[in-house]
Amino acid sequence: MTWLEWAGAGGASVPVLLLLFYALRRAKGIVEMYLKAHLEARAERERRATMVAMAASLPEGGAAARFEAGQPAWLFCKHAEPGHQVIVSREAA
Repeated sequence: MTWLEWAGAGGASVPVLLLLFYALRRAKGIVEMYLKAHLEARAERERRATMVAMAASLPEGGAAARFEAGQPAWLFCKHAEPGHQVIVSREAA
């Protein structure tokens, strides 16, 4: 049996190489979607860590805000009073 017969070129069936091509394209798309979602989540974690570090560096308490499209998205507050959490974050609605 030759490789052309294995590929389906000699019969009435759908060529295996053509199916393999479309399966590889689909797999590539899935990997790209996963990679994009992973990189976006990693970038968001990095942004939040930066904001927490910025709020922690405020000497006497205060707040640091993150803006998206001109609107506040996150607010990180550092309380100087005893009994409060050191850093509090909340999503601005």
